[in-house]
Amino acid sequence: MTFPLRHKNNRKSFKHFEQNKKELILKGEKDRMKKIRIVLFCVLSLLAIALAGNVTAYNAAYSHTDYLSSTVPTIDGTYAQGPDWLESGTQTFGTNGIFRDEWTFTPVAYCMFIETTDSTNDPGDYWVVTFDSTTDGGATEPNGGAAPQTDDYMLKVTGHGATATTQWYKGNGTGWNPVASPSAANFQSAQALAASPKIATPHYGLEIFVEKTNTDLGTVIMGYNWASFVGYYDAHTGGNGNQTWPPASATPPGNPNVPNSWGYIPYAFNANPTPDVPENFAIVTVLALSLVAAIGAVLLRKARTSLKP
Repeated sequence: MTFPLRHKNNRKSFKHFEQNKKELILKGEKDRMKKIRIVLFCVLSLLAIALAGNVTAYNAAYSHTDYLSSTVPTIDGTYAQGPDWLESGTQTFGTNGIFRDEWTFTPVAYCMFIETTDSTNDPGDYWVVTFDSTTDGGATEPNGGAAPQTDDYMLKVTGHGATATTQWYKGNGTGWNPVASPSAANFQSAQALAASPKIATPHYGLEIFVEKTNTDLGTVIMGYNWASFVGYYDAHTGGNGNQTWPPASATPPGNPNVPNSWGYIPYAFNANPTPDVPENFAIVTVLALSLVAAIGAVLLRKARTSLKP
């Protein structure tokens, strides 16, 4: 029996088929590896973005909006219901601490009032306010740090009355250096023992004015947005001790020496849309409006009666 001989072309076709098969397998493997690399790149990119979003130069859990005011307050250490602080926003802190602030367009200034219920004159009492901006200021966000940087500043007012002291500090990368205060045109402060719409009994309050664009201390003290630590220490025995914003219970704990722990202060180009009105003032207003309405109703009823034939 004879078998047909394989044609030479058949052997070439088979060989070509095997070559194509290997190339297809190799190409598929390359495509698979390419897809794996793309997936890994996307995962790593998303992870990097997530990590970057979680790393902030301040404590994002504590934020307070600084509203625009049409009135520059009189810096005398007191706060009364009226135009001086009508458009400001308030922030409570500690046991009974309250600070309110606002910024003005002309001049470009930051104004602040801090009060607690402390009414005792103790030499160890003090207020502290810090500012973390950047060297160029403007709309750049605070740059934070584990220690005060050269564009960070701290104001500390110790004691009351004639013996009170006011000291500015500038960061040096590891701590604070005392520096001379800005000029009188760029910085003003005053404190007083007086009642306020928020705290009815006489107590100590501190009022400050800072021209935001001045560079008396080397760089602008704050830009449009910045971070701050606000505190008051009541040294009186039986007093409330240290009251701060952000508090020591925050994560990380609020600390005037750690910019990364400070709260965020974004600015708004408008007045406070929901200004806080003292409760007693609101009650008086409601009663007054109710009285006017009642009197109006009585007069209207009398007028209608007199017109009847």
